[in-house]
Amino acid sequence: MAVRSNIFEEVIRGILLAVFLFPLWSGFLYAGTHRTHIAVIVSSQIRPYIMALDGLRSSLRYPLTVYYLSSNPKLVRHRLGQEHYDLVIAIGPEASALTWSVLRPGDKKIAIMVLDPQDLLSDPGLCGVDLRVPIRDQIHLIVDRLGKKRKIGIPYNPIENKKWVEQAQKAGAELGVCIIPLAIHKRQEITQVLSSAYRHIDTLLFIPDSTVISEALLSHLAKDALLHGIAVVGYNHFFIEIGAVMAFTINYEEVGTLGAEVAEGVLSGSGCRLLAPPFKVEWNKKVWKMITEDFGRSKRHKGAMP
Repeated sequence: MAVRSNIFEEVIRGILLAVFLFPLWSGFLYAGTHRTHIAVIVSSQIRPYIMALDGLRSSLRYPLTVYYLSSNPKLVRHRLGQEHYDLVIAIGPEASALTWSVLRPGDKKIAIMVLDPQDLLSDPGLCGVDLRVPIRDQIHLIVDRLGKKRKIGIPYNPIENKKWVEQAQKAGAELGVCIIPLAIHKRQEITQVLSSAYRHIDTLLFIPDSTVISEALLSHLAKDALLHGIAVVGYNHFFIEIGAVMAFTINYEEVGTLGAEVAEGVLSGSGCRLLAPPFKVEWNKKVWKMITEDFGRSKRHKGAMP
């Protein structure tokens, strides 16, 4: 009987031990088998988005499931609604708009390659990388390169960029620069508005704006501004090619790399950030020399040569 009693007690102890350790064992098993599922929704296959995707792939240590929204919007919407992902990364405005419309507020998601994403997606707590170079940085760099007391004209459509231009005026006042808004409601107005503004400005700053920006028109506008001794500043390398003196050029692959850093933070729970894009300043020494020598602007504006 004593032997049977001892056996019974050992069985009971074994059962109790198994019950106690089961949650711990299952936790280890889950940790060993759980795979982090990350979906990347790309608006289209244009080069800047692909470069950002390459930056993500080279920097994130997790496998990515990539969907191209332009290829099959219905399929992408279905997958977002039916599948569970630990994180969704949206590249481009269309992909971001879809992601934010389908996922719940508490779902983990970030947006990159989007201008003013907090406004576009009505999400003040958004995580990701903005595609807009901060206006204060732009004005500070213009002053640093072109000189103080600049009169900077900004052509823009108020419907699209009124808030941004108001911020530019505030930043300009703090930095001793006069920002002159050049409101344009229709593309047909651009030439007339700029021609009237030339006598009041010495710098023309182009910003992303669907009304103002077209490659064919920009080439003409940059040349016309140069003929009037106006320094053109743009936001990518194309502006340097058409005669701008200066450009803030974003590295799209580095945007993806920065997006990977934000993603790691969101996944680990360490924090959510909306970061400014990585960019470099391109300088057109030849054009600046033409402006300062041919139009005598070096006497009135002691522009610093790099």
